[in-house]
Amino acid sequence: MKKIEIAPAKINLWLKVLGKRDDGFHDIESLMVAVSGVNDRLTFEVNEGNGKLDLLCDLPSLSMGEDNLIIRAIELFKNTVGLDIEGSVTLEKFIPIGAGLGGGSSDAAATLNAVNALFGKPLSIDQLKELGAILGSDVPFFIEAIPSLITGRGELLSSYTGELTRKPIVLVKPDFEVSSAWAYSRWEKSNMLSNVNYSPQQAMWGAAINDLEVPVFEKFLFLPALKNWLLDKDETETVLMSGSGSTMFAVCSDVAAAEKVLTTVKLDFGDDIWCKIVYINLI
Repeated sequence: MKKIEIAPAKINLWLKVLGKRDDGFHDIESLMVAVSGVNDRLTFEVNEGNGKLDLLCDLPSLSMGEDNLIIRAIELFKNTVGLDIEGSVTLEKFIPIGAGLGGGSSDAAATLNAVNALFGKPLSIDQLKELGAILGSDVPFFIEAIPSLITGRGELLSSYTGELTRKPIVLVKPDFEVSSAWAYSRWEKSNMLSNVNYSPQQAMWGAAINDLEVPVFEKFLFLPALKNWLLDKDETETVLMSGSGSTMFAVCSDVAAAEKVLTTVKLDFGDDIWCKIVYINLI
């Protein structure tokens, strides 16, 4: 059986850290949306059987072992529904790693959705979300990937029905990664930089703010400089770090403005910096 699944990236339009929990995680509140324009692509060629299951990817830095979320998702599904799966999964990786765009979590959710569909949908959407929460805090969101208010450690979802922008958004990721676990561990131990605007920005969806900018900016000084650089552009309206970084996103006034920002990023920072124009998936 064969199925191709698309795994979208996400951005956090706002993210508030409320405090550390007894289990070591942090309670958060966030507005999370999937975006079109950058996604991973997974091809499943699997059948029921106890033969070998191969994970293939041309990205050498990505682990292909049992710790990979795709493998873990398949194993969790197998154990839950009581069947064996053999074959191969080919991952075409386009979402950067360590970017705050949820690539690994999206791949895990795409895997749960794919194998559930291929084997007759034995699990409901809610059951898939429950499995997703075992794999990672962001995975339940990607099961449906609809605009959602996120609470708990990130696994509790409610549909967002407020306003969202249809304007183009430029994603800019420098050539380094940020660990989510590290960012949260430094949340209470970091200080604001004097030359950076952390204040909420008024946006269509409310206040755009990310509490994780404080610890991340303190260590990765290029990011506050990039935020200030983007905020200074006439073409941008809202600029914020997504998740724990290292991606910054900038909502632009129109397509021409977004293309100008994209070109200027390349001119000022070089062709090696990763940047894309995306749009919020509204459904």
